[in-house]
Amino acid sequence: MANLLFSSDITTAEASKRIKKGELTRIRNGIYVDTQNNEEIIKTLNNKWMEVACFISNQSVAIARTAATLLPADNHIYLESGELKKRRTTLVGHLKFDISPGNSLDGIEPITMRFKRSNLARYCLENLAQSRGPASKRKTLGTDWVETELVKIIRKRGEQGLNTLRDEAKELAPKLGLEKEFEKLNKILSSLLQTHSANGILQTRLGVAEAKGEPYDAHRLDVFSAYKNYLLITQLETLNYTYNSASWRNLTFFESYFSNFIEGTEFTLDEAEEIAFEKKVNYERHEDSHDILAHIDISGDPAEMYKTPASSDELIHIMKVRHSILLAERPDKRPGQFKEKANKAGATDFVLPEYLEGTLVQGYEIYESLNKGLDRALFMHFLISECHPFDDGNGRLSRIMMNAELVSEDQHKIIIPIVHRESYLNGMRAATREAKFRTMTKVLHQLHCYTASINWLDYGDARQMLQDNAADQDPNEGVAIFNKTLSKLGGNYPAG
Repeated sequence: MANLLFSSDITTAEASKRIKKGELTRIRNGIYVDTQNNEEIIKTLNNKWMEVACFISNQSVAIARTAATLLPADNHIYLESGELKKRRTTLVGHLKFDISPGNSLDGIEPITMRFKRSNLARYCLENLAQSRGPASKRKTLGTDWVETELVKIIRKRGEQGLNTLRDEAKELAPKLGLEKEFEKLNKILSSLLQTHSANGILQTRLGVAEAKGEPYDAHRLDVFSAYKNYLLITQLETLNYTYNSASWRNLTFFESYFSNFIEGTEFTLDEAEEIAFEKKVNYERHEDSHDILAHIDISGDPAEMYKTPASSDELIHIMKVRHSILLAERPDKRPGQFKEKANKAGATDFVLPEYLEGTLVQGYEIYESLNKGLDRALFMHFLISECHPFDDGNGRLSRIMMNAELVSEDQHKIIIPIVHRESYLNGMRAATREAKFRTMTKVLHQLHCYTASINWLDYGDARQMLQDNAADQDPNEGVAIFNKTLSKLGGNYPAG
């Protein structure tokens, strides 16, 4: 990044020489940048605007939107100075510094050695004031933003944090002429603390949920909404399934075998066949054997797999029932009970226990807005995987819930062969960490097509086809063979 230089750093004569040599650009009187690349100049000013603010108005402080975000708003910076008698605007390159007369002493905190801004209580008041103009450059962020910010505070600091904020804002309001804004703030605070009705006061989904005692993970809801939007622009071919007891039984076996293998319950195909078809439980691996059988109990039951939730309460009930069956032989994993401690996988932190039910409730609303069948199936899989609601078994449950959505609409299930495990997990990571949904959607949709391409009526034929395609091999050994098969089944998957 380029550097800013001010008249205190360089003489006018030296600056002129360097400008002629192409080493400097004059931004305005007394302000220079050591590049002539326009993109670099814009980037430098956006990142170092506080240095500019100190130069053009030494006693000013950042207020309202600028104090809250510490970023230009559509090239606008909002400041206040106790030294001014009337408002002034100063252009520095592409940035417009809007400096108003006002109180630059009370409710202020330092950001750098030389620059200050309104503190939390003050900028919450300031951002409740009305302002005109396009939203992208408006001086204040508005009631919805303040309400969301207060929810973050109560989650970090508890009720005491909000009460402390209220006391400080009450003291500041008359000094700043923001008494009306304090009345608004006080009503929002009272509603969030449930000492006042939230009706007609709280306006955001997050605030209403917090007041109802159903707090949720706002970041996850943003990601869920983004995935919904991706699904809406992605045309995914769906493949229908006609029920047959033999094909259902064979498909169910491989669904359970592969789903458990992904989670580390590894048996050879021959061993798994004895467990599933002959009920020969491996007593040295009692729990692992029952993981396969329990999965089949759920995914092999047509009545159970036709069941999908008609409400958020039903969603939670179905999840708990299926999980209690899935992990019945693992009492230490608390089957059927939501997690009480935070869980994670690698660098990924999942929804915290205190936000779990609220996130599922809000996520259900997004699920309900999607088309039945494949779209809902992929979303349901992502919803449960991201929430990770139980101590263990979340991956298997997410795939069971996904396939139930498909079965309920007479569409083919999705099996995830061992050979495609890494592609599947990489797609999930990209969705979780970067909100990039293409890989995850492509993998699952191609596997929907692949599952439909197999003749499940005859077990021997199905097993042979899977082995010919290297579906049961380690990704390092069989991925090239398997991908050749998938390349014939693809669709169109937009970026995003």
